[in-house]
Amino acid sequence: MKDLIIRVQTREEGRKALAHILARGRDGEAQKVRERVSEIIDSVRSGGDLALIQWAQTLDGFSGGREGLVLGKGAAEDAFNALDPTLRDALLFARDRIESYHRKIREGLQDLPPTREMAGFRYTPIDRVAVYVPGGTALYPSTVLMTATVARVAGVREVLVITPGGPAGIAPVVLAACHAAGVDRIIPVGGVHAIAALAFGTETLPTADQIVGPGNRFVAEAKRQLFGTIAIDMIAGPTEVAIVADESADPPLLAADLLAQAEHDTQASAVLLTDSETVAGRVMEEINSQLSSLPRKEIALRSLETFGAILLLSNLQLAPSLIDLIAPEHLELAVSNPQNLAAQIRHAGAIFMGEGVPEAAGDYCFGPSHVLPTNGTARFASPVSVETFLKRTSLLGGTECDHLDRILEVSEILARAEGLEGHARSAALRRAPRMTP
Repeated sequence: MKDLIIRVQTREEGRKALAHILARGRDGEAQKVRERVSEIIDSVRSGGDLALIQWAQTLDGFSGGREGLVLGKGAAEDAFNALDPTLRDALLFARDRIESYHRKIREGLQDLPPTREMAGFRYTPIDRVAVYVPGGTALYPSTVLMTATVARVAGVREVLVITPGGPAGIAPVVLAACHAAGVDRIIPVGGVHAIAALAFGTETLPTADQIVGPGNRFVAEAKRQLFGTIAIDMIAGPTEVAIVADESADPPLLAADLLAQAEHDTQASAVLLTDSETVAGRVMEEINSQLSSLPRKEIALRSLETFGAILLLSNLQLAPSLIDLIAPEHLELAVSNPQNLAAQIRHAGAIFMGEGVPEAAGDYCFGPSHVLPTNGTARFASPVSVETFLKRTSLLGGTECDHLDRILEVSEILARAEGLEGHARSAALRRAPRMTP
């Protein structure tokens, strides 16, 4: 494959070297994607089950009819019980770690009752959530665990999974993960048509309040267009990793981690930043060596040659500003003092501190959800967590309130300043002693 090493002396040079990566998804196909997604959404909104099934048969290879649109808990339980015990135990181990991590977060999110001095708030779980689990060239039972488990910890009343089943149906390991995560219903169709069906409801499928989970650019665009009709977690782009390494790092491990990300998708991005010429050169050699035996070699090769880079920095002090420019989904710090470097970085979805913890561990069972902000959105967005599935309601009053008369007086003054006399009268009528407007 081509040489990925680019020498970088300044932040501006780094920005130019990364420009094509930062522009991922902003190509000439974007308008075509928007139009295609709109077409499918409109079709399902007006056509219900029939349109959903037709799209599923055309795009997913779905072979069922209306009666096959929903699978219950029994199918998932049967798949779980039939699974190889080693894999079954792995699912439960991952589920338990994810659950424990997010339970700690949930316990920290305490309601605040209103007092005499201050308003309060309460957290309430969303009623019905649909989890999107990608299909295509790989299986993602991990996505079931990383979303449905978290929704359950948050207290969501009903959790659905939508995933393309294809002619053979949903893979047993994905069904088994649904059982482990406590999914209520499974819908064996995916893509834009499935998201639209859950946004509007059909004769067979209910309306969801929220859809979460990763997907391809069509899925991301569907979530974007339907936001407001339903809640979403984020509009995710292709997956990505950035690695910062110093001379202490192990090149074979760095190469393995870059390839692990690149094998996801041809649009995936994998970038290494290092100030060691030796490390940069050896990583390039290791990529070529390891790539030769990788089953998903062609995907990884295209990904690296299009959206991969090894930036050889004049000094590692350039790394924090370049990382904040990328705002990567995954950030690995393969340096001698990762805690110190992490403290200098503001924008990343998840930070893996020390080369002993690869991004792959975060994908499966470290604890935090692997559904993370991508394409630079870590500048303002957060990973999926229990907060994703909770809504906060403000609580005003409910007890004798200090300064209420002044609050009403100021409300009256400001309402009149805005030309809203009805608001002013509403406040004035409650002041003590009661005044006649």
